[in-house]
Amino acid sequence: MAARRLLGLIGGGGLAAAAGAYVWAQPTYNATPSAHEPITREQCELLRTVPDGRPVTPEKNPGARAFKDLFTPQEMAALKAELMPISRQYGINLIQPVHAAIYKWQMSYMIRPPPVNMLRVTGRPEHPDQRRPWGYREALDEAALPPQIRACCQRLRSLPGLRLGRLNDVTLNYRHSGFLRLDPHLDPELDGENVFIISVDGAATLTLSPQNYYQVTKALSALSMDERDVVRSESERSWTPHDLDALLPPGAALHLSADARWRWLHGSRLGVEAPAPGPGLASVGASGPGPASGSAAALAGVPAGQGSRGQGAEGKEAGRGRGGAGAGPGRPPTQMLHWWGRPDDLYGPTPERLSIVFAFSAPDDPSVDPGWRPPAAK
Repeated sequence: MAARRLLGLIGGGGLAAAAGAYVWAQPTYNATPSAHEPITREQCELLRTVPDGRPVTPEKNPGARAFKDLFTPQEMAALKAELMPISRQYGINLIQPVHAAIYKWQMSYMIRPPPVNMLRVTGRPEHPDQRRPWGYREALDEAALPPQIRACCQRLRSLPGLRLGRLNDVTLNYRHSGFLRLDPHLDPELDGENVFIISVDGAATLTLSPQNYYQVTKALSALSMDERDVVRSESERSWTPHDLDALLPPGAALHLSADARWRWLHGSRLGVEAPAPGPGLASVGASGPGPASGSAAALAGVPAGQGSRGQGAEGKEAGRGRGGAGAGPGRPPTQMLHWWGRPDDLYGPTPERLSIVFAFSAPDDPSVDPGWRPPAAK
């Protein structure tokens, strides 16, 4: 879509500008040097191209490594038991009221949009009212972290083929009621070269979007589309045709470095509204067309998504019109479904999600004390 609009500028006399923007927007895969060993096919197992759902090859991987079943269900249960009290004590909602109102309006095409919410705990200074249970960068003492968090950190350090420096930050993110929206972004530069995202208790799709192509696509969409239509299109088709989806079931970890860290944005799509049960609705995740159908649900360990968008009377009406009623007395929030690689490979819902993010420097980062060494395992 973005490519066609760029080419359409040619007719308006913008040949050089359109061609330059098109070249500038193309994704990169190996432009940033990496200190790690080459990515393996096994580390690409949880990655898919968008929108055809094909496996990602190491050659077309910008630096995203997925580690399936890195943690056991028992380890994740113990980690959640440690994290939830920390989230309740230190968590802060960083979505400002004006942005929450905008998000709610953007979701008004839904019958029952989920409530906007989030809680974050981080050592990185982000808000004047923030209370931080640990420090950031040089002020973060890895050995003093709570035991389950520290054990996770040590597991990441033990992964073969990776070279990690100082731990710069630990971030907890919690969302409930099916609201998993996380707009594409780059983590702060001071977090360092290496970012790990771990799903603790709920499956989610993390999407990588090439930064330049995303910026062009957003600019063109802003010129020609209603924001509600933009959000709906992004939820159903993703942000760009070059996006890559990483499926993160509980216990899996995604490592971002090189281009995936610095030249590709990452985020989570809002999801699609599950149509109310009715005649003519199919179980898309379980029996939809193509070889990928049902694969997301099987890997995520959750039910296949029920109900195809646009099938049956209820499905056709689910997204039409403006001013969706939203959650309220007698109207619980909708069940949100998510997809992996292909829009018809649905799974869910994921009622709540707790994730933990670890950020490490590169081992040769000049801002790190050259005498520093990783703390010994206990």
